[in-house]
Amino acid sequence: MTTLNTSQNDRSEPILSRLSLAERFRFDMVYAVLLVIIVGFGLLMVYSATFDLGIQRVNSDALYFFKRQFGAAILGGLAILILLQFDYVYLTRISVPMLGFTVLLLLAVLIAGVTINGATRWLTAGGSYQPSELAKLALTIYISHWVATKGDRIRDLTYGLVPFSIIVTVVCGLVVVQPAVSSTLLIGSIAVSIFFVAGADWKQFSIIALFGAIVIPLIILVNDHARLRVTSFRTAFADPTTAVYQVQQGLIALGLGGMFGVGIGQGAQKFTHLPFAHTDGIFAIIGEELGFVGTFGVIVLFGLLIWRGIVIANNSRTMFGTYLAYGITFWFGYQALLHMAVITTVIPVTGMPLPFMSYGGSSMLINMIAAGIVLSISRDGQQGGRPVRRRSQKTVNSEASRSVPKRKRPQAQGPSKQRRTRQAENSTMLGRPTMLGRLGDMVGKGKEYASESSHLRRRNRRRNLSSSDGSSST
Repeated sequence: MTTLNTSQNDRSEPILSRLSLAERFRFDMVYAVLLVIIVGFGLLMVYSATFDLGIQRVNSDALYFFKRQFGAAILGGLAILILLQFDYVYLTRISVPMLGFTVLLLLAVLIAGVTINGATRWLTAGGSYQPSELAKLALTIYISHWVATKGDRIRDLTYGLVPFSIIVTVVCGLVVVQPAVSSTLLIGSIAVSIFFVAGADWKQFSIIALFGAIVIPLIILVNDHARLRVTSFRTAFADPTTAVYQVQQGLIALGLGGMFGVGIGQGAQKFTHLPFAHTDGIFAIIGEELGFVGTFGVIVLFGLLIWRGIVIANNSRTMFGTYLAYGITFWFGYQALLHMAVITTVIPVTGMPLPFMSYGGSSMLINMIAAGIVLSISRDGQQGGRPVRRRSQKTVNSEASRSVPKRKRPQAQGPSKQRRTRQAENSTMLGRPTMLGRLGDMVGKGKEYASESSHLRRRNRRRNLSSSDGSSST
């Protein structure tokens, strides 16, 4: 693989072998503390939203859903510890195989997937999990690696927009046919954000925006489920009583919470009123039980997590780490924003879990792995330094030609002119004669004039002497 950072003494090479055991865990503590708080609060809210569901459906086990979510969080924590033992640059070696494996899983979903509520998104071999969750991580790693190796060539249509569009279209196409329109929009938004952080220009952005403006309405028209949700969302503005049942119950939950909520575990909407309260409606449960203060606190926590992710991205020692940290930060921010927008009826209803807080083992595990990668980047960024953008050889050559003008080879000249040329070259800076050089030329010319004058005087004197001797002998 081509070195990602060519101007910092190969700092993109793995540095973990040079770090002690204590230095390997010298990561960004602010990001780690925020992650622990969000995950811990999410586990508490999953228990509050599912204890009654466990009693009714799973042999009167109130802790059933909590134990599964807690187990996924433990696995995620172990994954973070493992990731901290390796340099994140090693991810560039598995980015292509990881994306290929994800594409195979997405194809397997279409062939042998399990259909739930009209959508085929799950595989059940050894458990139930969603390959679309892995697609978020795999595509984020691959696109970050891809744009880092392109450098300034990403602005070229052939090297930038065309291959980028093909890669993203393949992955998003396999996800949208499940159907999973919201996951498709999320994955596409993450990839496009990385693409433009890497330096794509506004012309490429305009082409992508035009493409999205054409494709997204077509997807909604073809997909009956998505078209029904958009239609009901539009009619709800004229008559709120015609809104989707899930939307109505979510707004009721937020209204019942008031300023401080009814208390953790005391909410009533989760008792069969709000569909999917522990997954797609967890933010409504937070609003009911903790009120406006609780929902605002969740927004602040995610805002701080995004802010810290941006700081880590800017301090990464490689461009690959910068793009990867930005991509994961975009991922968490966009997904949280979509979930909250659905609950508050800003956008049509869609199944989008809240990161680290909604119930879902595969979602929790993949999110924890992604957060562990950000922690690894934060550690290496503190050891390495700021990144330097990789420039193409064409750009380097053009800058060199502009900064140092070409100097003409001196032509064959007489002895005196060659001496003046050497004097001018010795007093020249970047090919431009200085005042000292001009003075040197004047002094050289004066010396030559004086020497030529003395030579002429001596020759005339000899001629005069010879003429006077001839006249005397006569």
